[in-house]
Amino acid sequence: MTSVEDLKAELARVREENAALTRARDEARRERDELRTAILGMPAAIGVMVGPEHVFTLVNDAWRALEPSYEPLGKRLVDVIPPPLGPRIASMLDRVLQTGEPLIAANVPFSFPGSTERRFITFHYSALRRESGEIFGIVFHGMDVTRQLRAQEEVQSLNSRLRTLLALAENAPDGIVVTERGRVTYANPAFRRMSGYGQEIVEATLPDLIDDESWVLLEARRQEGGASPGAVQASVTCCRRDGSTFPGEVSAFPIRDEGGQIDAEGAIFRDLTERRRAEQEQQSLQEDLIAAQQRAIRELSTPLIPLARRLVVMPLVGTIDSARSEQILETLLQGIAAHQAAVAILDTTGVRSMDEQVASSLLRTAGAARLLGTEVILTGISPEVARALVEIGTDLSGVVTRGTLEAGVAYALGRRRRSKRGS
Repeated sequence: MTSVEDLKAELARVREENAALTRARDEARRERDELRTAILGMPAAIGVMVGPEHVFTLVNDAWRALEPSYEPLGKRLVDVIPPPLGPRIASMLDRVLQTGEPLIAANVPFSFPGSTERRFITFHYSALRRESGEIFGIVFHGMDVTRQLRAQEEVQSLNSRLRTLLALAENAPDGIVVTERGRVTYANPAFRRMSGYGQEIVEATLPDLIDDESWVLLEARRQEGGASPGAVQASVTCCRRDGSTFPGEVSAFPIRDEGGQIDAEGAIFRDLTERRRAEQEQQSLQEDLIAAQQRAIRELSTPLIPLARRLVVMPLVGTIDSARSEQILETLLQGIAAHQAAVAILDTTGVRSMDEQVASSLLRTAGAARLLGTEVILTGISPEVARALVEIGTDLSGVVTRGTLEAGVAYALGRRRRSKRGS
């Protein structure tokens, strides 16, 4: 028979066990609540699904943020996420539930049904097991990495652009310089070559690269402003490190940050030495060409034609000015000497008008020819020209005149025959 003392001891033991169980239960509840709180507050999306139909028993705020219109608790996966995405995910989870092998994927593109936004997610589907090892559910852990991937793409795009810009600057034929707080921080190979500074260009300032007059010009242009504030362009004299200079063209402009604040200044230099040399050569060639054309025109405008032995004709056409009168005199005297002409016919049929200057020029030409022993015949005098000669009082004594070139030629040939008979 059990004594009262034994009953009391057993009651105390039971009470102690109950207290221990209560403490264990409370500790388990605390741990569960802490774990639940931690899961709900995690930045990663967490979802727990149980059973073969994958019924949601827990999701945190990050899971809901993937698609706020979905309310999953107590619902099957295929009822929460409509086709075709829901059934496709369920078929993958069936394998996890059957084999216990986790499903892991990174940067998976997806779009919820009805949404046009393309997003990316990195996720893990892992099996939930009881102490016996039996699989009873699946836990989902996922991170929406859309922002990170897009940021990486932007960084890659920016790096690509920077590489392109750097390659452009490094291979540009013109000099490119960047200054910060007045000092050069970058100069491309073309400018280092044209300036003779080499790598030591980073110690220079922009005023070191052009002469004082050019710097004053740039500052004046900067003050004038324009369509692009702070941007200036001018022809300048550039300075090399050894003190020599070369003609150049510079375009200077501010470099602004994303906020629009100026944090640097760029300048593009172009060496104009070869261009200036080519321009000078072209100008010299053009002047030579013009001179040759003028010589050709003078020769064509004052032709000397030998008609017979010791007989030459010079037809005059157009307007005769002082420069052309000198050409007429020079051509006639050279022709007389070259052909040993005894008679020279000056035909004025094509002369538009005759003024005192033209008349004096012709008389001077005739006088010079007579000094060489050549008789000058003036032909083709029109009535208008004859009247003008009379009005200005031109003295044509000593000069044989004929109305037409034909008459003048006949006279000259007749004179030569008479000379032969007399001899």
